[in-house]
Amino acid sequence: MAEAFRKSVPELPRFFISGAIGSAAFWLLNELSVKNMPAFMPEPITSAFFVSYLISIWFQHFLHEKLVYGWVQSYWSGVFSTYTGYSLALVLSPPINYALVNFADLDATGAWLGSLIITGIGNYFLLNFLMKSSKGKKKAKK
Repeated sequence: MAEAFRKSVPELPRFFISGAIGSAAFWLLNELSVKNMPAFMPEPITSAFFVSYLISIWFQHFLHEKLVYGWVQSYWSGVFSTYTGYSLALVLSPPINYALVNFADLDATGAWLGSLIITGIGNYFLLNFLMKSSKGKKKAKK
C-alpha cells in the first residue's frame, strides 16, 4: 500500500503528509511528556520538548521511509540521515520561534506552528539531499 501511495502521489505532497502525521505524533508526545515529566527535571517543559522531539524523529524517519522515499538506505543509515536533518531543525527552531513571538507577534501555538513549517521546508530539501545522495551511492555500488 505504501508503494502504491509513493507511485501515485508526487514527492512534495508525500513529504507534507508524512511530516503532518509525524508532527501530530510529536505534539501528542510533547503533551504527554509535559504532563508526566518528573518535577526534579531541569526546565520540565523544555526537557519534555527535547525528549519528545528526539523520539518523534525516529518515528518521522519510519514515516518518511514508508511514505516518501521507500527503503533507499540501510535502516541505520536512514535513521542517521533523518536525525542529522532534524537535529539541525532542533537547533534552529528556538531562534525562529523567538523571532515569530517577538517580531511577528504570534502566540505560543502560532509560533510553534510557524517554526514547524519553516524548519519543515528546510528539512524537505536537506532530507532529499541526504536520502538521495545515499540512494545514488547504493546504485553506484551495484
